[in-house]
Amino acid sequence: MFYAVYTNGATEMKSTFEMLHHSSEHILFFAKSHTDASCRHYYFLNPKGEIAPLIVNGGKLISIIYNFSATTPTIELEVEQPSREVERVEIYREDNFYFSPLSIVAAAIRSINKLGVVDWVLR
Repeated sequence: MFYAVYTNGATEMKSTFEMLHHSSEHILFFAKSHTDASCRHYYFLNPKGEIAPLIVNGGKLISIIYNFSATTPTIELEVEQPSREVERVEIYREDNFYFSPLSIVAAAIRSINKLGVVDWVLR
């Protein structure tokens, strides 16, 4: 599945990238999902529909991992900072998700863009 995630956290899901709304200035990012037995991976897409990191204030986001098979489900971001290797950062842990994982990530990205990746990861 393919997703458009808006700055307000709303998501649009379609079976192909071409079916997504592309002309809104309020789109925060596009993503493509892949689900296996234990988790769902979301890969960031550029406006052409190609897998590419999402550039944020001071770094890049590589992917999103929603681990739904853990005792307590989690959401992690793969983050690349300047002069550092890619690392996984847990951003959410909850028994019952009340929001979609992509809406939770949208809120984290807004925070990252305000603070910068380095300060956000150290928080």
